[in-house]
Parts: sequence; structure tokens; C-alpha cells
Amino acid sequence: MCCITGWREIPRSECILPSSVMISSVMLSAPYCEWIRDITSVTRATSPDLATLADLSSEVGSLFCADAPLNPEQKPSTGVLNPDGRRATLVNQKVLFVDDEPGALDSYRRMLQSEFEIATAATGEEGLVSLHNHGPFAIVVSDMQMAGMDGVQFLKRVRQVAPSTMRLLLTGPVDLHGAVNAVNEGCVFRLLLKPCEKSVLTEAITTALACYQERKEERVRIELPVRLCRAAPGLKLQFAHTVDISNSGARVAGLEEPLETGEVLTLQCGNRKAPFRVVWTGTQGTVTEGQAGLQCLAVDAGIWKLDLCQLEGQPLMRARAVQGALLPQEKPLLETLDYGGHCIQARMVGGDYYDFLDMGPGEVGFVLADVAGKGIAAALLMASLQGSLHSQYSTGSHDIPQLLASVNRTFYKHTTKDRYATFFFGRYSDATRTLYYVNCGHNPPIVLRKGGAVERLVATATVLGLFSDWECSVSETHLETGDILSIYTDGITETTGYGGEEFGEARLLETLHKSRDLEAAGILRNVESAVQQFKLGEQEDDLTLVIARAR
Repeated sequence: MCCITGWREIPRSECILPSSVMISSVMLSAPYCEWIRDITSVTRATSPDLATLADLSSEVGSLFCADAPLNPEQKPSTGVLNPDGRRATLVNQKVLFVDDEPGALDSYRRMLQSEFEIATAATGEEGLVSLHNHGPFAIVVSDMQMAGMDGVQFLKRVRQVAPSTMRLLLTGPVDLHGAVNAVNEGCVFRLLLKPCEKSVLTEAITTALACYQERKEERVRIELPVRLCRAAPGLKLQFAHTVDISNSGARVAGLEEPLETGEVLTLQCGNRKAPFRVVWTGTQGTVTEGQAGLQCLAVDAGIWKLDLCQLEGQPLMRARAVQGALLPQEKPLLETLDYGGHCIQARMVGGDYYDFLDMGPGEVGFVLADVAGKGIAAALLMASLQGSLHSQYSTGSHDIPQLLASVNRTFYKHTTKDRYATFFFGRYSDATRTLYYVNCGHNPPIVLRKGGAVERLVATATVLGLFSDWECSVSETHLETGDILSIYTDGITETTGYGGEEFGEARLLETLHKSRDLEAAGILRNVESAVQQFKLGEQEDDLTLVIARAR
């Protein structure tokens, strides 16, 4: 998950499938190639009929399954493309429009009902009720200015109750501050200006639908015992096991009695359960006999939350280890600064990245990035970003604007328009105690002064990867003895506790203040402990934190 300094519709010269990524083989060293091979082996093991990755420029989309579990013998049908190029039915085209102008809602229905399944609500409160009673919705489109709960507040609530839903915001002209709030707080996929032509709105919804389908958790081949509770009277409980799973569905085998296509049943795995719909059944006398493909109707229930031990020996475990090796293994020494960092991933692999670059005697480059998205796609982008940064840095270019402009060009060229990264880069000098920094749309790092004052290192540039023409300005701050610098991803402050309350910046500052007399490693442990104690439920986002304490 990322925050961003702004958003607008931008044309891209390249037409690439949503959620696909091209990575230059020049930038990937042996560990990256090993990682790609491991992830590819997961895909091959899960769906042997998927096209193999010919080279490192192939689409990351081929690592994902569509919403409907893949039937190896399924004939092509109309709908979106499966990762292997075949057609699959688009199982969720439900779009919820929320606007307090009845005329606008009528216009959306007339304009789009022939292409999508449209529902409407007149207020944010009604929209939340619709999500609960008539969901899941693939897309929620909200107006910005509404009485009571405005669009930003509404989409923030949508993000909490239905995090997999794609969120779009329709608004009149807004200032930069309004756009920042919209995208940061509601994690808006697209910010569209009114009046919005049908072609623009249709393209945005179509792209969001594709991303909704492809931004599911990666399919993993694993055998788990499950129970199938059928709704029709007289049908007995069935025991089966999974063949492969994803966040959006599963393929099950070992069925004693065939299931009916379209049937809705309850699947239990361990102490979790969720409703599923049967989307295909195996054919007698073929390799799919006794199998069925199930679509999860409650993708946010987290029924496939797995402990790492359940995947022991799996290629993704190796991919996790390789990604861990991309994070800094040692720190250049500084006389005036004690520092450290740590990343706790929400999944097997993730898109957070931090680094410490040796920029010469008494100088260190502090790097922290948050790539949009989760799972394998974000992890590959993280590796690409790390490779690009190290490639440019190794040429001896220590000019910050030049270095980051080059990184942005590479990142922009090899990603789709819905992929980006927030990024913070700071170069610290022992001799002057000065931190020169560029904040690329990242949430502001905090400097807690010895006397208790707080300084926020606000954005000085937009995010990396969205714009071909990119510029930045360099700011500076001084760190005196006792000052604490905290650079973090939003997974820290947006960790939720009881009642959906977020950990927030205030609790982070409180923890930093209580830990101010400790070394950097101790401050790190205290912040992570405070977040873990506050958290309610499963970890939803990567948690990455860098602490530097001036001495």
C-alpha cells in the first residue's frame, strides 16, 4: 500500500496488460534470476498449461490466476483473458456508484448498465449498507462532495470493510491538497474530473476491473483438508482437499459426489469458513474427474491465511529468503549517527524496501520505498527498483536529482501506468550533521528533536514510475545529539486495532518519545512491539521502519 502526492489521467505510449511488469535483464543479477526461477516454478507446478516465462521481460500477470479457478479442460468463452491467453468468464462486474445527486446516478445507470452490473447509493452511509448487503463489489465509484460523509471519508471506510475493492473518485476541480487526501486516505485507484465522458469512465472501470481480477494473491499449489457444507436438504457433508488455492478461489479434488455448477456452498478449512460458488466441475473419465473449481464469495474473509510452516520447502519460501537478501546486510559506519532498519512482510514476499548506501567516507544514503500493490507483482517491482538504484549508484553518480531521475526513467519504462512507488532518499554527512533528502510522494518521515519538537520531512517530488518527465527538489535538515529520525511505510501508522482505529502518527511519536534514551535497535524493537500489541487480527500490510539516532 502506498500514499501519493497527486494523481491525474496520463497517456502512456506503451500498451501493456494491467498488472504486467517488464524487467530489464541488464538490471537483474544472479539472485534475481534465481528468484524469478523459483516463482516461475510455483506457476508451472500450479498450472502446467500456463505459458512458460521465455525471458525476464515476460508479464508478471502470468503468475496470477483470474477470479474463476482454472479448469485445465475448460473451453474458451467470452470475458477477460486468463494469464495463459485463454478466455475466462468475468465473475464479478459489479460497480457501485455513490452520489448525492439523483440525476448523476440516473446518468451513470443509462450510460453503463449495458456494459456493467450497476448499483447506486445516494449517500456514503447507504453505500456502506449496499457493500454489506449486496457485495462483494469489484469497483466503488464515489463523488467527492457529498453531504454528511464526503467521498474521501466514504472510500476510507470502504477500504477498511472491503480492502480488495477498487476505488475511484469523481470530483470537480480540486487543489493538490484535496487530491493528496483523496488518494492517500482512500487509496484511490483513479481520480477522475467531472464532467467525465463515457469513454474515459468506461476505460477507467475496465482497467480497474482487470486489476481487481489480477491483483489477487498468487495461486499456490498446496493440499489442505476441507469440508464442503451444501445448502440443499438431503445432501451430505463432503470431505475433500485442495489442489491449489488463491485469495479468490480454489481447485478441490477427492469429491465423492459431483457438485452442481452454480451451486453455492460453505467451505471450511480449519477454523475458518466462507461461501463459495461452483464455477466448473470435472468430467468423468478425464484427469479432472472428482475435481471442481470454486469461486470465493467473501474474498476478504482470509480463509487461506497460512502459517509459514505450511509452505515449508515450497519455492515461495526460497523467494522470500532471496528477497530478504536484497535488504541491507551491513551498515556503513558513522560517528555521529546510530541507525538500523527492519521489514516485516505481510505475505511471503512484498513490495517494501529499505537500504543503506555507502556514499563515501562519513556519508550514507538512506533509502525507503513502498511499491504499490502486494504479493509477487509488488515484490518483482521492488527487486527492479533496487536493481535500478544500485545500477545507477554504482556508476558513481551521487547527484541526488540526477540519480533519482535516472531511476524514475527506468521504472516508468518497465511498468504499467497503475504501478508506482513512493520513495524517500536521504544522504547524511557526518562532517556537517546534515541530511539532504528527496521525498517522492512518501508519507513524511519524522524528526523528533531532543527538546520534543517535531519536524516532518514533507514531499519534494511526486512518486516514481507515473511520469516520464520527472523533477525533484532537494531539502535539508540537521540532526543534533539526541534527535531521532524515523522513516517508515504506512503499514506502521495504518495498522488497525479495535473499532477500526489506526495506530497513527500520534502513537508512533509517543513510542519514540518513551524510547528516546535507547539505541536505534532498541527504538526499533519498541515501535514494532507497540504496533504488534495494538494490532487486531491479521497483518494486512508490510511494516518497514528505519530509525536513526544522532549521538
